[in-house]
Amino acid sequence: MNRKVRGMVFTIISALLFGVTPILASMTYDMGSNANTLTFYRNLMVVPVLLVIMLIKKTPLRVPWKELLFLLAVSVLFSVSTTYMLYESYNYVGVGTAQTIHFLYPVVTALLCRFLFRERLGRWKLAALIAASAGMLFFLDGGGSMIGIILAVASAVTYGCYLTSMDKSSLRSMNPNKVACYMGLFNACAMLLMDIPMQKINFFLPPLAMLYTFILAIGTSFLAVALLQLGIRDLGASTAAVFCMFEPVSSVLSGWLFLHEAMTWQKALGCVIILGGVTMMVLSDLRNQRRTEALGEPQRYVRKEVEAGAPQAAVQVSTEMAAPVETAGEEAGEASGAVSAEELGGKLGGNG
Repeated sequence: MNRKVRGMVFTIISALLFGVTPILASMTYDMGSNANTLTFYRNLMVVPVLLVIMLIKKTPLRVPWKELLFLLAVSVLFSVSTTYMLYESYNYVGVGTAQTIHFLYPVVTALLCRFLFRERLGRWKLAALIAASAGMLFFLDGGGSMIGIILAVASAVTYGCYLTSMDKSSLRSMNPNKVACYMGLFNACAMLLMDIPMQKINFFLPPLAMLYTFILAIGTSFLAVALLQLGIRDLGASTAAVFCMFEPVSSVLSGWLFLHEAMTWQKALGCVIILGGVTMMVLSDLRNQRRTEALGEPQRYVRKEVEAGAPQAAVQVSTEMAAPVETAGEEAGEASGAVSAEELGGKLGGNG
């Protein structure tokens, strides 16, 4: 499995896991949970599981203090804030409206990568983003207050910043289990501090609600987060954001299958449009992959000649043949290297 296909699979599975969690969340809400409680336990419960896994795999827990501080900032400013604001927006607008607005984050991610990091989008990626965003409009259910809309928009912006941070910093190469563990710990502590004046966390949920919450925590804060990081590592943030659009599709379908929610023609059409946009992205990436592989043959020929001690003139001719490899594909302009925490903080803070 090549890198692009692997990244697509990881990101799609992550999106599917994130998409089915509203079912368990709605069940726990009926048992006394709420946005604060779910956000707290979703992050806390995954920490001991990840610690055990890292101890078994002998993964070092140590993180350089600069990266640790940057990880703390990403967790508090972009990760836990996204979850809390999205869950809280459900109290002011319909879930469908809140989810629709939240899924503006692929557009936010693409804009951040384009204007802060000069990453080329390409016409196929741009078309896929437009198609997927248009498909989301079919999920709007109307109604609600301006507070809920602002919270949903803010969650889209913070999640876009989160995806960009995971791609354009040293976190991209960090062990996924280590990232998820520290993020879970930081997010849980942040929710505890936030709850001091609010007093909304319910520490005495029924056993069944705790079981559902544990399943949700493992599915999202462990598996989905780790798979998303691996997908971003292989695809880049802006491309991975397109494949994250499987999340609303899986959310609608799971709600229809398990909660017996109505499947209207508008929702069905929205799913088809989103899947069409994602399909465009897949076909474009596969085409670019085949083109790159085809142009890469002369490059391999150069290496064989050098290893065999071919004359210098022959090597120079073959090198000229291999030159187009560097510009093959529409995604050649994408930024692939990680930047330091300080540089990324400056760009996201508006100092770039």
